[in-house]
Amino acid sequence: MDTKNLLWYGVATLILVAMVYVADINKVIDALSSADLKFVFLALILGFSVFIILSNTWHEFLNKTGLDISRISSFRLFMAGEFMNSITPLGQFGGEPFMAYIIKRNTDLSYEKAFSTVLSADIINGMPTLTFILGGAGFLLLFGSINNLMLQAVYAAFMIIAIGGPLVYALWFRTGTVEGIIVTVLQKISDTIGRGQNIVESVDERMDEIENAFDTIGENPRHLLETAAITHIYFLLQVGCLYLVLVSLGIDPDFTPLYFVIVISGLANFTPTPGGSGAFEATMAFLIATFVPAVTGEAGIAVAAAVLYRLCTYWPGIIAGYISITGLKNGGAP
Repeated sequence: MDTKNLLWYGVATLILVAMVYVADINKVIDALSSADLKFVFLALILGFSVFIILSNTWHEFLNKTGLDISRISSFRLFMAGEFMNSITPLGQFGGEPFMAYIIKRNTDLSYEKAFSTVLSADIINGMPTLTFILGGAGFLLLFGSINNLMLQAVYAAFMIIAIGGPLVYALWFRTGTVEGIIVTVLQKISDTIGRGQNIVESVDERMDEIENAFDTIGENPRHLLETAAITHIYFLLQVGCLYLVLVSLGIDPDFTPLYFVIVISGLANFTPTPGGSGAFEATMAFLIATFVPAVTGEAGIAVAAAVLYRLCTYWPGIIAGYISITGLKNGGAP
């Protein structure tokens, strides 16, 4: 981990420390120390199960691109990639080039195919957040009223869909469109400055392989839908994990408020800190205090719940990812 990554973890830590201080550090410590460990352990199991569900997307797409790999090997690669993604200062996304490099060094896939696989998996694994934001908004329209916080989340979801939807469609079902635009832009730049033609030709060659990989992954829309449907299970696991965390702190919440806490907190993963650290906990603590009536006015419990939730869902991935990445070979099959 280089100096820049340590700096970003420092920023995330400062956010977390400030949040704990504002909430009254003594109350946070009291809440954490009084947590029922058997419920925390069950929450930890559900939290770690999320990684198993998400790694399924990697398994499906790696095999789709022609790699014959077991689920265990796919999981090891995914956790190693998750570790790299978690230490990059770009939130939930940003580690894809490093993830692709790990796949290339440990399988027979080229870097271009590996990158296409990782990006496609990230797209599928990111869909549940958008699905449940819009689903939650529809629920509130039918049975309640949308508050400003949920409305902002809906706006964000529609913006992501409006920008990302056409791009994703082009990558999977109109292959060559995005790749062609990139090569065309580079060619015009090369013609303007009078140099760099060799770079354009190299990029064009690599884009052909990326295009073929996306075309292979998107050739069967039903397979994409089935993979996406399985991915949505992880959201339910997250809700169950948060429920158990709150129960461990002596709170007996309804499931409905937790749905919105998880949905909106998911957007904090895009915060430019490693894995959204600091910002995620702050966002979740605020949402718990907002949506869960039993915690309203109890900032210490809300912060403790957010910290415990992350201990069950984020840090186990860091540890497992570190073990995976140190155990992988530099070449050959994992």
